Amino acid sequence: MSDLDITGLISKLDTEDMLGYLRNFPNDFSRQMEISEEKGRTPDSALCLGMGGSAAAGDFLASLADSCGTVKVNTWRNYGLPNWIGDGDLLISTSYSGNTEETLDSTSKGVEKGIESVVISSGGLLSDFDKHVQVPSGQPPRSAFGHLFGALLRIAVSRGIIPTEETESLTNRLHETVKEFDFENNPESPTISIAKTLLQREIGIVAAPELNCAGIRFVNQLNENSGVFARSNPLPEMNHNEIIAWTDEEASENQALIFLTWSGMNERVSKRIDWMMDSVEVEVAWQLHCEGESLLEAMLYSCVAMDWISCAIAILRGKDPSAIGAIQDLKTYLSQ
Repeated sequence: MSDLDITGLISKLDTEDMLGYLRNFPNDFSRQMEISEEKGRTPDSALCLGMGGSAAAGDFLASLADSCGTVKVNTWRNYGLPNWIGDGDLLISTSYSGNTEETLDSTSKGVEKGIESVVISSGGLLSDFDKHVQVPSGQPPRSAFGHLFGALLRIAVSRGIIPTEETESLTNRLHETVKEFDFENNPESPTISIAKTLLQREIGIVAAPELNCAGIRFVNQLNENSGVFARSNPLPEMNHNEIIAWTDEEASENQALIFLTWSGMNERVSKRIDWMMDSVEVEVAWQLHCEGESLLEAMLYSCVAMDWISCAIAILRGKDPSAIGAIQDLKTYLSQ
Protein backbone atom coordinates (compact mmCIF):
# COMPACT_ATOMS: atom_id res chain seq x y z
CA MET A 1 0.00 0.00 0.00
CA SER A 2 1.54 3.30 -1.08
CA ASP A 3 2.08 6.40 1.05
CA LEU A 4 -0.54 8.21 -1.04
CA ASP A 5 -3.08 5.51 -0.20
CA ILE A 6 -2.31 5.83 3.50
CA THR A 7 -2.63 9.61 3.34
CA GLY A 8 -6.00 9.31 1.61
CA LEU A 9 -7.28 6.77 4.10
CA ILE A 10 -6.20 8.91 7.04
CA SER A 11 -7.90 11.97 5.55
CA LYS A 12 -11.11 9.99 5.10
CA LEU A 13 -11.17 8.00 8.33
CA ASP A 14 -9.39 9.98 11.07
CA THR A 15 -12.27 12.37 11.71
CA GLU A 16 -11.11 13.56 15.16
CA ASP A 17 -7.38 13.83 14.36
CA MET A 18 -6.42 10.91 16.58
CA LEU A 19 -2.99 10.78 14.95
CA GLY A 20 -2.43 14.42 15.83
CA TYR A 21 -3.13 13.63 19.47
CA LEU A 22 -0.68 10.72 19.32
CA ARG A 23 2.04 13.12 18.20
CA ASN A 24 1.34 15.30 21.23
CA PHE A 25 1.69 12.45 23.74
CA PRO A 26 5.25 13.35 24.91
CA ASN A 27 4.30 17.01 25.39
CA ASP A 28 1.09 16.10 27.24
CA PHE A 29 3.05 13.98 29.70
CA SER A 30 5.83 16.55 30.07
CA ARG A 31 3.46 19.44 30.76
CA GLN A 32 1.76 17.54 33.55
CA MET A 33 5.07 16.65 35.15
CA GLU A 34 6.21 20.29 35.03
CA ILE A 35 3.25 21.53 37.12
CA SER A 36 4.11 22.28 40.71
CA GLU A 37 2.33 19.93 43.14
CA GLU A 38 2.01 20.61 46.85
CA LYS A 39 3.60 17.87 48.93
CA GLY A 40 1.29 15.84 51.15
CA ARG A 41 1.40 12.94 53.54
CA THR A 42 2.54 9.54 52.34
CA PRO A 43 -0.48 7.20 52.64
CA ASP A 44 -0.54 3.66 54.02
CA SER A 45 -1.59 2.59 50.51
CA ALA A 46 -3.07 4.20 47.41
CA LEU A 47 -6.12 3.02 45.49
CA CYS A 48 -6.53 4.31 41.93
CA LEU A 49 -10.17 4.45 40.86
CA GLY A 50 -11.03 4.47 37.17
CA MET A 51 -12.18 2.62 34.09
CA GLY A 52 -10.59 2.04 30.67
CA GLY A 53 -7.63 4.28 29.90
CA SER A 54 -8.03 6.07 33.22
CA ALA A 55 -7.62 2.78 35.08
CA ALA A 56 -4.61 2.00 32.88
CA ALA A 57 -2.86 5.01 34.43
CA GLY A 58 -3.39 3.39 37.82
CA ASP A 59 -1.97 0.09 36.53
CA PHE A 60 1.18 1.87 35.34
CA LEU A 61 1.61 3.57 38.71
CA ALA A 62 1.08 0.27 40.53
CA SER A 63 3.84 -1.37 38.50
CA LEU A 64 6.21 1.51 39.24
CA ALA A 65 5.34 1.29 42.94
CA ASP A 66 6.10 -2.44 42.91
CA SER A 67 9.45 -1.68 41.32
CA CYS A 68 10.64 1.38 43.26
CA GLY A 69 7.83 2.66 45.49
CA THR A 70 7.37 2.98 49.22
CA VAL A 71 3.71 1.90 49.54
CA LYS A 72 1.35 -0.48 47.80
CA VAL A 73 -0.75 0.86 44.90
CA ASN A 74 -3.87 -0.94 43.67
CA THR A 75 -6.34 -0.24 40.87
CA TRP A 76 -10.14 -0.46 41.28
CA ARG A 77 -12.41 -0.91 38.23
CA ASN A 78 -15.84 -1.15 39.76
CA TYR A 79 -18.62 0.49 41.69
CA GLY A 80 -18.17 0.80 45.45
CA LEU A 81 -14.88 0.20 47.23
CA PRO A 82 -12.92 -2.81 48.50
CA ASN A 83 -13.72 -3.72 52.09
CA TRP A 84 -10.13 -3.28 53.27
CA ILE A 85 -9.84 0.44 52.44
CA GLY A 86 -9.02 2.49 55.56
CA ASP A 87 -8.50 5.96 57.00
CA GLY A 88 -4.77 6.02 56.31
CA ASP A 89 -5.19 5.23 52.62
CA LEU A 90 -5.44 7.61 49.67
CA LEU A 91 -8.00 7.42 46.88
CA ILE A 92 -7.00 8.86 43.50
CA SER A 93 -9.94 8.97 41.09
CA THR A 94 -9.30 9.42 37.38
CA SER A 95 -11.93 10.02 34.69
CA TYR A 96 -11.15 12.11 31.64
CA SER A 97 -14.78 13.19 31.15
CA GLY A 98 -15.38 13.42 34.88
CA ASN A 99 -18.69 11.61 34.40
CA THR A 100 -17.73 7.92 34.48
CA GLU A 101 -20.50 6.48 36.63
CA GLU A 102 -18.47 3.69 38.26
CA THR A 103 -15.75 6.14 39.28
CA LEU A 104 -18.26 8.69 40.55
CA ASP A 105 -19.92 5.99 42.66
CA SER A 106 -16.69 4.73 44.23
CA THR A 107 -15.38 8.27 44.80
CA SER A 108 -18.62 9.30 46.55
CA LYS A 109 -18.45 6.28 48.82
CA GLY A 110 -14.85 7.11 49.69
CA VAL A 111 -15.77 10.68 50.61
CA GLU A 112 -18.68 9.40 52.70
CA LYS A 113 -16.23 7.21 54.63
CA GLY A 114 -13.97 10.18 55.21
CA ILE A 115 -11.07 8.74 53.19
CA GLU A 116 -8.75 11.34 51.68
CA SER A 117 -9.47 11.65 47.96
CA VAL A 118 -7.85 13.38 45.00
CA VAL A 119 -9.68 13.52 41.66
CA ILE A 120 -8.30 14.00 38.14
CA SER A 121 -10.58 15.04 35.26
CA SER A 122 -11.09 17.55 32.47
CA GLY A 123 -14.39 18.62 34.05
CA GLY A 124 -17.73 16.88 34.60
CA LEU A 125 -19.26 15.89 37.93
CA LEU A 126 -15.93 14.70 39.31
CA SER A 127 -14.67 18.30 39.25
CA ASP A 128 -17.19 19.18 41.99
CA PHE A 129 -15.16 17.19 44.53
CA ASP A 130 -12.47 18.80 46.66
CA LYS A 131 -8.80 18.40 45.63
CA HIS A 132 -9.63 18.38 41.91
CA VAL A 133 -6.72 18.23 39.45
CA GLN A 134 -7.68 19.71 36.08
CA VAL A 135 -6.42 18.32 32.76
CA PRO A 136 -7.14 19.78 29.30
CA SER A 137 -10.45 18.82 27.71
CA GLY A 138 -11.64 18.32 24.15
CA GLN A 139 -10.04 15.11 22.89
CA PRO A 140 -10.91 11.39 22.78
CA PRO A 141 -10.33 10.09 26.33
CA ARG A 142 -7.92 7.31 25.32
CA SER A 143 -5.74 9.87 23.51
CA ALA A 144 -5.36 11.81 26.78
CA PHE A 145 -3.24 9.18 28.53
CA GLY A 146 -0.23 11.52 28.64
CA HIS A 147 -2.28 14.05 30.62
CA LEU A 148 -3.91 11.48 32.89
CA PHE A 149 -0.85 9.40 33.71
CA GLY A 150 1.35 12.50 34.01
CA ALA A 151 -1.03 14.05 36.53
CA LEU A 152 -1.30 10.80 38.47
CA LEU A 153 2.46 10.31 38.52
CA ARG A 154 2.99 13.89 39.67
CA ILE A 155 0.62 13.34 42.61
CA ALA A 156 2.33 10.06 43.50
CA VAL A 157 5.74 11.75 43.56
CA SER A 158 4.44 14.61 45.71
CA ARG A 159 3.09 12.06 48.23
CA GLY A 160 6.32 10.09 48.39
CA ILE A 161 4.67 7.01 46.85
CA ILE A 162 7.44 6.75 44.25
CA PRO A 163 10.71 8.71 43.91
CA THR A 164 11.25 11.66 41.57
CA GLU A 165 12.62 10.86 38.11
CA GLU A 166 14.15 13.30 35.61
CA THR A 167 11.82 13.58 32.64
CA GLU A 168 13.22 16.29 30.32
CA SER A 169 15.63 14.04 28.42
CA LEU A 170 13.07 11.23 28.59
CA THR A 171 10.55 13.46 26.81
CA ASN A 172 13.07 14.27 24.07
CA ARG A 173 13.64 10.56 23.48
CA LEU A 174 9.88 9.97 23.37
CA HIS A 175 9.61 12.51 20.55
CA GLU A 176 12.08 10.40 18.59
CA THR A 177 9.97 7.32 19.30
CA VAL A 178 6.91 9.11 17.96
CA LYS A 179 8.81 9.93 14.76
CA GLU A 180 9.79 6.26 14.47
CA PHE A 181 6.20 4.98 14.61
CA ASP A 182 4.45 7.88 12.82
CA PHE A 183 3.38 6.01 9.69
CA GLU A 184 1.86 9.12 8.11
CA ASN A 185 5.04 11.22 8.12
CA ASN A 186 7.78 8.58 8.20
CA PRO A 187 7.98 6.34 5.12
CA GLU A 188 10.53 4.15 6.95
CA SER A 189 8.20 3.50 9.88
CA PRO A 190 7.66 -0.20 10.69
CA THR A 191 4.11 0.46 11.89
CA ILE A 192 2.17 -0.34 8.72
CA SER A 193 4.19 -3.52 8.13
CA ILE A 194 3.43 -4.69 11.66
CA ALA A 195 -0.24 -3.77 11.35
CA LYS A 196 -0.68 -5.64 8.06
CA THR A 197 0.53 -8.89 9.62
CA LEU A 198 -1.94 -8.56 12.50
CA LEU A 199 -5.03 -8.22 10.30
CA GLN A 200 -7.49 -11.14 10.42
CA ARG A 201 -5.66 -12.75 13.33
CA GLU A 202 -6.29 -13.24 17.02
CA ILE A 203 -3.68 -11.15 18.80
CA GLY A 204 -1.99 -12.54 21.87
CA ILE A 205 0.32 -10.29 23.88
CA VAL A 206 2.91 -11.77 26.22
CA ALA A 207 4.49 -9.18 28.51
CA ALA A 208 7.35 -9.04 30.94
CA PRO A 209 5.76 -8.82 34.41
CA GLU A 210 6.69 -5.15 34.88
CA LEU A 211 5.01 -4.38 31.54
CA ASN A 212 1.83 -6.34 32.20
CA CYS A 213 0.15 -2.96 32.66
CA ALA A 214 1.24 -2.04 29.12
CA GLY A 215 -0.06 -5.35 27.77
CA ILE A 216 -3.49 -4.67 29.27
CA ARG A 217 -3.54 -1.16 27.84
CA PHE A 218 -2.44 -2.53 24.44
CA VAL A 219 -5.47 -4.82 24.48
CA ASN A 220 -7.74 -1.86 25.29
CA GLN A 221 -6.27 0.21 22.43
CA LEU A 222 -6.70 -2.67 19.98
CA ASN A 223 -10.29 -3.08 21.15
CA GLU A 224 -11.23 0.60 20.89
CA ASN A 225 -8.98 2.07 18.20
CA SER A 226 -8.82 -0.99 15.93
CA GLY A 227 -12.10 -2.72 16.76
CA VAL A 228 -10.39 -6.12 17.08
CA PHE A 229 -10.13 -8.75 19.79
CA ALA A 230 -6.88 -9.21 21.71
CA ARG A 231 -5.70 -10.64 25.00
CA SER A 232 -2.65 -10.23 27.23
CA ASN A 233 -0.87 -12.51 29.68
CA PRO A 234 2.31 -11.82 31.68
CA LEU A 235 5.41 -13.92 32.08
CA PRO A 236 6.26 -16.08 33.90
CA GLU A 237 2.60 -16.89 34.72
CA MET A 238 1.58 -17.69 31.14
CA ASN A 239 4.33 -20.32 30.96
CA HIS A 240 2.28 -22.33 33.45
CA ASN A 241 -0.92 -22.43 31.38
CA GLU A 242 -1.34 -20.51 28.10
CA ILE A 243 1.95 -21.80 26.70
CA ILE A 244 0.25 -25.14 25.98
CA ALA A 245 -2.22 -23.44 23.64
CA TRP A 246 0.58 -21.55 21.89
CA THR A 247 2.43 -24.77 21.11
CA ASP A 248 -0.68 -26.42 19.64
CA GLU A 249 -0.66 -26.87 15.85
CA GLU A 250 -3.77 -24.71 15.35
CA ALA A 251 -2.04 -21.69 16.89
CA SER A 252 0.17 -21.27 13.83
CA GLU A 253 -2.78 -20.67 11.51
CA ASN A 254 -4.75 -17.86 13.11
CA GLN A 255 -2.70 -16.40 15.96
CA ALA A 256 -0.33 -13.44 16.10
CA LEU A 257 2.11 -13.23 18.99
CA ILE A 258 3.55 -9.99 20.37
CA PHE A 259 6.23 -9.95 23.08
CA LEU A 260 6.53 -6.80 25.22
CA THR A 261 10.05 -6.77 26.68
CA TRP A 262 12.49 -4.32 28.25
CA SER A 263 16.09 -4.28 29.40
CA GLY A 264 15.28 -4.59 33.11
CA MET A 265 13.62 -8.00 32.92
CA ASN A 266 14.70 -10.79 35.22
CA GLU A 267 17.28 -12.95 33.46
CA ARG A 268 15.07 -16.01 33.84
CA VAL A 269 12.18 -14.19 32.12
CA SER A 270 14.52 -13.42 29.21
CA LYS A 271 15.36 -17.13 28.98
CA ARG A 272 11.65 -17.98 28.85
CA ILE A 273 11.14 -15.55 25.97
CA ASP A 274 14.12 -17.00 24.10
CA TRP A 275 12.62 -20.49 24.45
CA MET A 276 9.20 -19.34 23.25
CA MET A 277 10.63 -17.57 20.22
CA ASP A 278 12.39 -20.81 19.25
CA SER A 279 9.58 -23.20 20.13
CA VAL A 280 6.28 -21.50 19.27
CA GLU A 281 5.60 -21.97 15.57
CA VAL A 282 3.30 -19.13 14.56
CA GLU A 283 3.49 -17.29 11.26
CA VAL A 284 3.35 -13.87 12.91
CA ALA A 285 5.50 -13.09 15.94
CA TRP A 286 6.89 -9.70 16.91
CA GLN A 287 9.15 -8.69 19.77
CA LEU A 288 8.40 -5.12 20.75
CA HIS A 289 11.40 -4.25 22.90
CA CYS A 290 10.47 -1.15 24.88
CA GLU A 291 13.54 1.07 24.84
CA GLY A 292 14.48 3.23 27.77
CA GLU A 293 16.83 3.95 30.62
CA SER A 294 14.19 3.14 33.25
CA LEU A 295 10.95 1.22 33.70
CA LEU A 296 9.01 4.47 33.36
CA GLU A 297 10.59 5.20 29.98
CA ALA A 298 9.99 1.62 28.80
CA MET A 299 6.32 2.01 29.76
CA LEU A 300 5.98 5.28 27.87
CA TYR A 301 7.79 3.81 24.85
CA SER A 302 5.22 1.01 24.84
CA CYS A 303 2.40 3.59 24.88
CA VAL A 304 3.73 5.30 21.76
CA ALA A 305 4.23 2.02 19.90
CA MET A 306 0.87 0.49 20.82
CA ASP A 307 -1.10 3.65 20.02
CA TRP A 308 0.37 3.97 16.53
CA ILE A 309 0.05 0.24 15.78
CA SER A 310 -3.58 0.10 16.92
CA CYS A 311 -4.47 3.17 14.83
CA ALA A 312 -2.69 1.70 11.80
CA ILE A 313 -4.81 -1.45 12.10
CA ALA A 314 -7.92 0.72 12.29
CA ILE A 315 -6.96 2.64 9.15
CA LEU A 316 -6.18 -0.57 7.23
CA ARG A 317 -9.55 -2.01 8.32
CA GLY A 318 -11.40 1.09 7.17
CA LYS A 319 -12.33 2.10 10.73
CA ASP A 320 -12.23 5.56 12.25
CA PRO A 321 -9.88 5.07 15.23
CA SER A 322 -11.98 7.51 17.27
CA ALA A 323 -15.31 5.74 16.67
CA ILE A 324 -16.77 4.12 19.82
CA GLY A 325 -20.45 3.83 18.92
CA ALA A 326 -21.24 0.83 21.14
CA ILE A 327 -19.85 2.58 24.24
CA GLN A 328 -21.99 5.64 23.57
CA ASP A 329 -25.05 3.47 22.94
CA LEU A 330 -24.55 1.67 26.25
CA LYS A 331 -24.20 4.95 28.14
CA THR A 332 -27.42 6.20 26.56
CA TYR A 333 -29.19 2.98 27.55
CA LEU A 334 -27.94 3.18 31.15
CA SER A 335 -28.99 6.82 31.42
CA GLN A 336 -32.60 5.80 30.72
